[in-house]
Amino acid sequence: MERNALVDKLKGYACFLVLFGHVIMGIRNAGIEMPAFFFGLEQFIWSYHVPLFLFLSGVVYKITGEWTGKKTRGNFLRHKLINLGVPYVVFSTVYILINSFVGKANTPTSAKDILSIWKTPVAQYWYLYALFFLFVLWTGLSGAMKNHQITLFVVLFGYIAPFFGVGFGSFDIVIYSALAFGLGTFVSVANLEKLSIGWKLFVTLLHIAAGVIFVRLGIIEKMFVEELMIILGILASIFLISLLQKLKPIDWFLTFMNQYSFQTYLLHTIFTAGIRIVLQSVGVYAWQVHVLLGTIFGIVLSVVCAFVAQKTKVFDLFFFPTKACKALRAKS
Repeated sequence: MERNALVDKLKGYACFLVLFGHVIMGIRNAGIEMPAFFFGLEQFIWSYHVPLFLFLSGVVYKITGEWTGKKTRGNFLRHKLINLGVPYVVFSTVYILINSFVGKANTPTSAKDILSIWKTPVAQYWYLYALFFLFVLWTGLSGAMKNHQITLFVVLFGYIAPFFGVGFGSFDIVIYSALAFGLGTFVSVANLEKLSIGWKLFVTLLHIAAGVIFVRLGIIEKMFVEELMIILGILASIFLISLLQKLKPIDWFLTFMNQYSFQTYLLHTIFTAGIRIVLQSVGVYAWQVHVLLGTIFGIVLSVVCAFVAQKTKVFDLFFFPTKACKALRAKS
């Protein structure tokens, strides 16, 4: 695999955005007063943070040889089913159980909801669900179409089908995710990185300005505006991080976040909710404290769990099943 350092740092950036967005959302849902600015910031972050993750998944899919990297379509999909399915089931179950037994944790759930995760993803785990079926779509259609054609086909189908009474049900999030993932399968990050500083600053500022305008107008989630913000958000993220990575503290932080991005993505809501509940229980309601400690603990505790899992290898099976299995076999 030909690694791209910018792609790695973008993964770290996307992971931080997801965590920070959930910190803000959790504080707001808990009824803690925050400046109105944060609600707009949350909407802005939502408009592109997971699409950026999906785009990067498309980039990695492309640079690792697509399904041919595993020789056959069956091998590729089996590999993805294990490596996405195991963490999806495990952490969806943990999330549901915690929310079932701990009041005010995140979203109210019942233990019986575990039986529905095959069709109804919970929390941020919908990303794993959608990603697997995107791999199924791209793998299945790759024999007849190129990546840009698959992207156009799936996106147009998503727009047109509802006019003929065709609903997607649980697959709605898969169709919704196709634009960002598809762009990653044929758009060159390396070529975008070469653009001038002027263009990079222009697109970054345009993204921010568009976000402010659309949030104020209350249309940031409307059809076509949503897609525009996805594309702008992906481009602006590439340009912004390509500039900021030259600053050593930011470069270090993004590299660190990338190193544990998957584990942090899976675990952060558990820890951000936990610290919020602890703070409320001792009478701390200052939003500044909640934002700061929620962000810090969300990162630190996720990384601690990732470090422990890597050292024990057995627990790493929940994060990286096939990789952990190989490591355990090598030790035995």
